[in-house]
Amino acid sequence: MDTFPAGAVERAPALIRDQVAAQIRDAIAEQRLAPGQLLVERELCETTTASRATVREALRQLESEGLVSSTNGRGTVVTVLSTEDARHIYEVRSALEGLAGRLFAERASAEDRASLLGAMAELERVAGDTRAMLKAKTAFYDVLTQGARNGELTRSLQALTRRVTLVRAMSLSREGRWKESLAEVRAICSAAVAGDANEAERLCREHIRQAAKTLTEPDS
Repeated sequence: MDTFPAGAVERAPALIRDQVAAQIRDAIAEQRLAPGQLLVERELCETTTASRATVREALRQLESEGLVSSTNGRGTVVTVLSTEDARHIYEVRSALEGLAGRLFAERASAEDRASLLGAMAELERVAGDTRAMLKAKTAFYDVLTQGARNGELTRSLQALTRRVTLVRAMSLSREGRWKESLAEVRAICSAAVAGDANEAERLCREHIRQAAKTLTEPDS
């Protein structure tokens, strides 16, 4: 399977740099570019059809997001998250996504609730396909956050989204985790749609706690 989907980068209206960054970002999130993998500028130019200068700008953007790291004498590699990095991300996720679940249950419109059920149905449909589940799960949380009706929460979660997606990929790749994750998100959806704010928040936090265990605790 190719690292990048077929087709040249669209030239308008978005900045080419942003489109190249999005392609590389998606490849990292879906683990088509693995943690620690060296990113060769020549290869990125070929696969994205962008110039070397544009690729370098895109890599600088991704470095600011914490998705790639530059190392002396080696070049740019996909960031490898340590156990401590993952734990810190999960701590922030627990607070923010727990709040999103609570506020959605309290504030979401009928349209928001229908959208969340639709996002859940899509997640169910792609169950077992890790890459497709990552996209569907991101869409689910986008709906959850939108229905929370809190601009500051949305901005905070958006700033964390890329690294959260990287951690989700690491978690879902563990054998059997996707089934547990699906059941946990299903429960979140039910509580949020039912308007049970306490339960929605609790389930969001518990979901993250269980995901964290797959990375921060040794295999039994």
